[in-house]
Amino acid sequence: MGRMTDRERGFEAKYSFDLEQNFRVEAHLYKLLAQWAAHEMGMDEAKCAQYADKIVTAVVTNPRDNGVAALVLADFARHNIDITLSQLTARLEELRPQARAEVL
Repeated sequence: MGRMTDRERGFEAKYSFDLEQNFRVEAHLYKLLAQWAAHEMGMDEAKCAQYADKIVTAVVTNPRDNGVAALVLADFARHNIDITLSQLTARLEELRPQARAEVL
């Protein structure tokens, strides 16, 4: 009774694959958002890449609700850029289809 059937193994494999794909899409989405934010803060291409890596690493290693938004909003505030959470969330949702298309 403890054996998995081929069908069950297939479902497990698909579930695992879907989780991994969703993780990749989210990480890429955060990277796109961070790159956009860095450009908004006036960073050059090299700084944009560093900033994106920093944001993605911070969010992936310490996941929490609105983690990426909190980090980016704090950086915008430090650069005296006025943006609301709802505006940032809207931008995140605008980038979601692009992130999905680029990863998948």
